[in-house]
Amino acid sequence: MKRLLSGSPWVVKGPKQWVRDASVLIDEGTIVEIGSAFDMANRHADAEQIDCSDLILMAGFSNCHNHIYEILCRGLGKNGGLEDWLANTIYPVTRALTEDDYFHGALLGAADCFRTGTTGVVSQLTNFARFHADAEARGFAEAGIRARVVRASSTDSIIDPAENGEPGRELDEAEEFLDRWHDGTRVRGALGPAGLFSCDPDTQVRLKDLASTRGVKYFTHLNETRHQHDTARSKGYQGQVDWAFRIGILDADTVVAHAVWSSAAEIAMLSDTGATVVHNPSSNMVLGSGIAPISQMLKAGVRVLVATDGPASNDSHDMFTEMKTAALLQKVAALDPTVIDADTVFGMATEAGAHVFDLEGSIGRLEPGYKADIVGIRVGGNPSVQPIFDPVAALVYYGSGRDVAFTMIEGEFVYRDGEYPTINLAEVLEFVQTQTVPRVERALGLN
Repeated sequence: MKRLLSGSPWVVKGPKQWVRDASVLIDEGTIVEIGSAFDMANRHADAEQIDCSDLILMAGFSNCHNHIYEILCRGLGKNGGLEDWLANTIYPVTRALTEDDYFHGALLGAADCFRTGTTGVVSQLTNFARFHADAEARGFAEAGIRARVVRASSTDSIIDPAENGEPGRELDEAEEFLDRWHDGTRVRGALGPAGLFSCDPDTQVRLKDLASTRGVKYFTHLNETRHQHDTARSKGYQGQVDWAFRIGILDADTVVAHAVWSSAAEIAMLSDTGATVVHNPSSNMVLGSGIAPISQMLKAGVRVLVATDGPASNDSHDMFTEMKTAALLQKVAALDPTVIDADTVFGMATEAGAHVFDLEGSIGRLEPGYKADIVGIRVGGNPSVQPIFDPVAALVYYGSGRDVAFTMIEGEFVYRDGEYPTINLAEVLEFVQTQTVPRVERALGLN
């Protein structure tokens, strides 16, 4: 069925590109045409008309680094750094959660993403959560979100040896997971251990080889904290990026979260190998990890994305907040307000993520031929986003997930004015409140 998103005052096609007073025609889940609202209303009178006269239209966000299951311990453990937070909050909780908890957590996380304009998410199941990767994938599939579910592996944990598995078995389980989630239309599997603090280098190399053979991206955390950086230096490396480079797991299909403590030489390694970096500014601030040298990476030609990280280290899935925070951090770190602009950050949150989903030229922009992953941002009657001179700057600097009126994936609504057509949110919330919350409280000794 054809749908006409009609009469938008601003259709943002991508960074530096927008159309005034325009409509978007969708057919079979794909954008067919973008043009004058008046002209298209006359030519496509047979299409279902959706009034967008008070909405900015933009492509959905790709949130390319997350741990969705952490939504079940949101707000906890805020007074310690990464290692303390993992050991004393995340590990005890993830060990105690059940299959049903992970399934409902995926639905809750998807609803939160839809509510704030995200259409694609990468969720990495590390530590004990990896044993429930299938439950999260099932939840995402039911919700209809575009997802890459990353099953981690652990053989050499410095936090809790109980998470470790035998290397050969870890590889077998990783391949079996890919077998189960290799051909989903929207939800697919991927691989990647949490990092060099949880998995021995030899197993990481073998996992990377498996990912390459199977044609999936490889996800890891590198140089997130000073402690990780210093540990790598104590072993004779410049940092964890250098360590990863020397063992051979950096290439164009490797996605590195954080890279906060990366040197100029390590930035050159990221650029030369074509690896992608995902910047998580709010999470890095909450955990006191530092400010990633993103502006230097961009100058060096590194593909950089912006994401929220898990909703326990961030507490929010609002990608508008991440865009603004990413821009402001770089400006204050460099003492230069010109070091990064709104269009660059907007592209990092939308179009650049298509690479991680292997959907370049298909998502992240509003263009004919692209999938209709579209978000409507309410501006009419909304004093928080008025006036507008440059819609991209407005979205980056004073937009909010709370301004989202609808989110659609492939032309179908997954969120619209408080309703979630694919998720029984009341049932999910009841389960989380009555079943999951008591389990979390017991695991942390809070009751």
